[in-house]
Amino acid sequence: MRGLVLAAIVACGACAPEVWLAPDLRQANARAAHQTASAEVTLTAGDLDRPYDVMADLEVIVRQRGAFGDEPTRTNVETALREQAGRLGAHAVILISFGQPGNSWWSYNELRAHGRAIRFR
Repeated sequence: MRGLVLAAIVACGACAPEVWLAPDLRQANARAAHQTASAEVTLTAGDLDRPYDVMADLEVIVRQRGAFGDEPTRTNVETALREQAGRLGAHAVILISFGQPGNSWWSYNELRAHGRAIRFR
């Protein structure tokens, strides 16, 4: 009986996708004193004509955990981009590009995205 309970706990814990975040601050020319709520961060594939400062270039990888885990979706990636940008105090993520879903040595499925976190002046 204990074995079944333990197996159920392990199986449920492996369902949610794993998120990997990597901010690149080499292009940054601004810093924010406060974080931004992730729901307030705007996402766009293009550039904006409003003046802004670059916070960081972001890379997000969402991976499936185990063979029976949930496959990563574009919504998972967008949520991760918003959360990472919000931690930096950004108002938006621009120039977003999504990779193709694929496999890696470490996961069954993964989905990547890149973008630039910015803060309006």
